[in-house]
Amino acid sequence: MKRFVTKRKQPSSLHYLCLKTEITEGRSKVFSISGDKGTKQDIAVFNIGGNFYAISNVCAHKGGPLNQGIFEKSIITCPWHGWKYDVRNGKSAHEGGDSVNIFKVHVVRNKLYVDLIPSKLGTHAYRPHKEYAELRDSVRNHLSHMDKDSTIQRINKIHVLGISTTNTNDQIAPRKSTSEQSLKFALDYAKNKLGADCHMIKLRNLNFRHCEGYYSKNAKACIFPCSISEIDKEDRMLEVYERVILWSNVVIVSTPIRWGNASSLYYQMVQRMNCVQNQSVTNQQYLIRDKTAAFIITGGQDNVQHVAGEMLTFWSQLGFVFGKFPFVGWSRGWYAEDTENNYKSMISDHGAAMRTDIIRTVTGAVEMSKLILENKYDELVI
Repeated sequence: MKRFVTKRKQPSSLHYLCLKTEITEGRSKVFSISGDKGTKQDIAVFNIGGNFYAISNVCAHKGGPLNQGIFEKSIITCPWHGWKYDVRNGKSAHEGGDSVNIFKVHVVRNKLYVDLIPSKLGTHAYRPHKEYAELRDSVRNHLSHMDKDSTIQRINKIHVLGISTTNTNDQIAPRKSTSEQSLKFALDYAKNKLGADCHMIKLRNLNFRHCEGYYSKNAKACIFPCSISEIDKEDRMLEVYERVILWSNVVIVSTPIRWGNASSLYYQMVQRMNCVQNQSVTNQQYLIRDKTAAFIITGGQDNVQHVAGEMLTFWSQLGFVFGKFPFVGWSRGWYAEDTENNYKSMISDHGAAMRTDIIRTVTGAVEMSKLILENKYDELVI
């Protein structure tokens, strides 16, 4: 007696999408498809001259939704950071870029089906420029070390970073900047009296671009280090990130008052530092650990407390801690139009109180830094 064995029919990898007419020429549609094992993939289908092409809808760079970008001819541009792909083959439209998975689309009686097994897998070929990659990897290693090292370490020397945000061009203007000279006084005191290592960054000497609002596109589009620094090799915010996150224990920011606010360079810098704060929101990753901050605010008009309030709010959200008297402010009032004399007043006998306040502020920041380092304050909190 013959035994007949029926072959088990293999499940098809084809998946129904929609009617052909639902994706008009030059347009696209995204399908979120769940697999048998709970997996899920987003596939974007494009109509080019009546031909249909399907690619992964997830940008290989940072995961942006490709279908929401600009689609021209056969090129789709990721709306997050501008990465481009040819939807016909999934390849990057520029040399050295990544590619995404491509899928075969079948047209059966006016219906569209997609083969869920990629006809070609995407590749990861892109490498950011050396300085960007080095900072990214250094910060990762730094955070990994801090997470694993639970011992209390005493620091022999505190690192104090001064950031001068004045726009005053000292290569042209003969007078000294009051805010910058006050910062120099603070750093000199920290070095000579408190035994700290000190470094000053003058923002006006750095070439860095304004924030381009990637956070407004999607919170996860605001990456660290900033994508602008990744794209633009000449962008010098990398120096600020490196000094603030890896080198400093204390950051002292000085600014003049410009129409009741901090300098324009200050805002240009802190908007580019949103990517530092945003990591705690999107990735539960705290880049600022065991650091203190303080501020020096000078000007020819009143509004010191308003400027200080803004600065305290932002830097606290970055993760900084403050010592006693975290800011010192000095203004000659609304009617002091002779701002060329601001610095002279600061270094004169009449400026002794200002200098005393600076000493108190920098001392408070350095001593608080020692306390939080010795007690691993941040690690207890986060």
